[in-house]
Amino acid sequence: MRISTSTIYETAGSRISDLQSSLNKTQQQIAAGRRVLTPADDPIASARALVISQSDSLNTQLATNRQAAKNNLSASESVLGNVTDTLHNIKTLIVEAGNGTYSDTERGFIAQQLQGNLDQLFGQANSTDGTGNYLFSGFNTTTAPYTKKAGGATYNGDLGQRFIQADTSRQIPLSGPGTEIFENIRTSPGQFNVQPNPSNSGKAAAAASINVATSANLTGNNYEVAFDNLGTSFTVTNKTTGTVVVPLTPYVSGATITFDGIDLSVTDAAVPPSAVPAPGDKFSVQPGNQNIFETVTDIINALNTPASNGAAKKDLTAALNQGNSNVDKSLNNVLTVRAQLGTSLKEIDDLDSEGDAKGVAFKQDLSSLLDLDYAQAITQLNQQQVTLQAAQQSFVKTSSLSLFDYIR
Repeated sequence: MRISTSTIYETAGSRISDLQSSLNKTQQQIAAGRRVLTPADDPIASARALVISQSDSLNTQLATNRQAAKNNLSASESVLGNVTDTLHNIKTLIVEAGNGTYSDTERGFIAQQLQGNLDQLFGQANSTDGTGNYLFSGFNTTTAPYTKKAGGATYNGDLGQRFIQADTSRQIPLSGPGTEIFENIRTSPGQFNVQPNPSNSGKAAAAASINVATSANLTGNNYEVAFDNLGTSFTVTNKTTGTVVVPLTPYVSGATITFDGIDLSVTDAAVPPSAVPAPGDKFSVQPGNQNIFETVTDIINALNTPASNGAAKKDLTAALNQGNSNVDKSLNNVLTVRAQLGTSLKEIDDLDSEGDAKGVAFKQDLSSLLDLDYAQAITQLNQQQVTLQAAQQSFVKTSSLSLFDYIR
């Protein structure tokens, strides 16, 4: 078979070029530390590596989410820890205010301390997460949740519960709206908590319910029903604002009086004697749900009211007892939320451990698919170098063969 000179040059040049290309690729793999530099190097491994890389990126993002959630929950738990301390201080002051030997002036000093605690509660309820977002405003994180008003506070947030994706199949709730923490103090199973004054000598009973037609007029304030010195007429006073909302009205057993969206009725007892209201009898009417700001404000108002006679002291005792009970229920609210936050923080720790394990597994899988075996690669590089040198020397020898070398 005859082989032309051009064929020799073309074949040898192509082979040397292939060997140089293989050598260059091996050098690139060693420099990068990767076996697969392009999908063409190993299509199956490249496809699997893409899926694993996406899963690893998602796992990293979820870890970032969990850290953000942990920061938020830790901030909320810290604030609620301070709220718990403040409520304990308030309870201590309420018990101290019940000391029967204290004068109006001394009770006024306690009221001032309670006012300081109330201001602390406002500050705690309006806490932020350190980045300017309010913790207890629901979805409305840019608006302070509470503003002061006469008799308590107004909630400005919404009822939304924020969640953060902590795992592919798990969302962790962040701090809830302020209504779940500082409000919703159930003082009665009904719509209103109606209590007779301890000084009552009559046997009448009072009841209150929402008037559906005028429910838009509900104020959420506390009221007092007070009978006159004859026990035949009564007034209704908004204790939060000090306004008389029902002027002196003749008493009719079972008759309904409507005011501020409330239907009120006072009824004679079913069994005599003394079945009717007695002169000076009183009933307190509070919403079935209280909030801690209203409760503390009511206690402060009660302490600032002179208690110079027996009836006034009984009114004060009733107010302190009711306030202490409401603070207990508010404290239970706060402790329940703190327990939920603690559970979420524990779950995040568990998810972090699981996520770390996943991250290690993903990186091991990627390493087995893409990383280079240096010992094998260097051996291959040396072999390719020897092969290339041999091919080059062989080409030199072959290209020098010519008939004219024998004619000379």
